[in-house]
Amino acid sequence: MRLRRLFLLAALLGWPGLAAAQTNDAANGVFLVASPALLDPNFRHSVVLVTQLPDGGSVGFIVNRPGERSLAQILPDNAVLKRFTEPLYLGGPVEAAGLFAMFRAKDNPPGALRVLGDLSFAMDPAVVEQLLHAPPERVRFFNGYAGWAPGQLALELELGGWHVLNADADSVFRKNTNTLWQELLLRVRAITASTQQDADQLSGVSSDTPRFARRVSHRFGR
Repeated sequence: MRLRRLFLLAALLGWPGLAAAQTNDAANGVFLVASPALLDPNFRHSVVLVTQLPDGGSVGFIVNRPGERSLAQILPDNAVLKRFTEPLYLGGPVEAAGLFAMFRAKDNPPGALRVLGDLSFAMDPAVVEQLLHAPPERVRFFNGYAGWAPGQLALELELGGWHVLNADADSVFRKNTNTLWQELLLRVRAITASTQQDADQLSGVSSDTPRFARRVSHRFGR
């Protein structure tokens, strides 16, 4: 019953734009690496895999914040969940009681949102339930997700709250994410030192190249 309530919450509290996003196969995911100056407790020292929705908003999951219990521990009497012994990750402040997932699959199933190569988000409760009963080799479950209205993330980028890096699935699914933020921040600083010009330093957006930074800022609504 508790598992069904998780699905019901996800269905009833759905963020505007998510339903339309389920049919989008365009992979445009990037990493958001929180600036050390970002003090919001929801995102402090976080790494977020984020993608843009068709309506111009953005959605993603914090990938370096594992919870204390797994699905198997939360519902020990549920036979379906016994196989899921990895910690349930805390994906973000939106719908924090809902159950979501990201997974890797050659073919993007109906209702899933393709984000990066063969990596997809499962925001639809029906897709999440399919993953629980027939999980692919790589799948990770989350409570909650991160969401931004159109233009909101672009403003945060311009204010210097986030750095942008190309994302990769291996980093997303690594077993130990405790040092991921520090490692990516070092990468940001190395890239900034070697490629970023004075004008780009004032923009508050760091990325693999200054041109990529401007393209990402434009992509997220500015």
